[in-house]
Amino acid sequence: MPVSAKRLLILVFLVGTFTIASPRATTAQETQPEDLPIGRYVADLRFNFPKFKQDPNVASSIGVATEDLPTRGFGLVVGAHVYPLRLGIVTIGLGGEISKATRGRTTNTGTDTAPVEVGVDTRFSAVSPQISFNFGARDGWSYISGGIGWSKYTTENRAHPLPDAESATKTINYGGGARWFARKHLAFGFDVRFYAVNPQLATATRPGFPRMTLLSLCGGISVR
Repeated sequence: MPVSAKRLLILVFLVGTFTIASPRATTAQETQPEDLPIGRYVADLRFNFPKFKQDPNVASSIGVATEDLPTRGFGLVVGAHVYPLRLGIVTIGLGGEISKATRGRTTNTGTDTAPVEVGVDTRFSAVSPQISFNFGARDGWSYISGGIGWSKYTTENRAHPLPDAESATKTINYGGGARWFARKHLAFGFDVRFYAVNPQLATATRPGFPRMTLLSLCGGISVR
């Protein structure tokens, strides 16, 4: 099965599972608070765990082995969304997120008598406008979302640090998740997101980086 088809199936599964789990109204005459429409806005603060790829082309461009590249980053995501329109069971949302993650890895090579330490750092940040399609009620809903934004990606050998990219790279983001409000204004939420990053051309001070798709797993809180 193509990779893109697998990702689509994952998103469909997420939406289907949490739509079924979302609270539903019993009767039109017996509307409970949990059956009310999604509120006007929500803000998110989540921990971010992007998966970095061990690309041999990236490794060779900075003079390290492929296995020296970090594989899992750690960072934060801050986002906000508003919900201006409801169409039947679907609530349309508009918003965006700012995410940043980094990871370092140190590998000892060489021999016991002449060890060689190789350090590699990877940084990824993104600004991601999004439109979302939300399914559920005020106290719990699932969603799928996507948009076109910008990102910066750098993997560097610590022995030869690289300057930050002068400009951001166009990046498509898409994914899905859910929020559950255990309290009136506080919820737990998670998000599964893909970032399709355009290639970065080599410059006089930076190597080129190929087109890549990064998977990010996020979990944290939402407030309204």
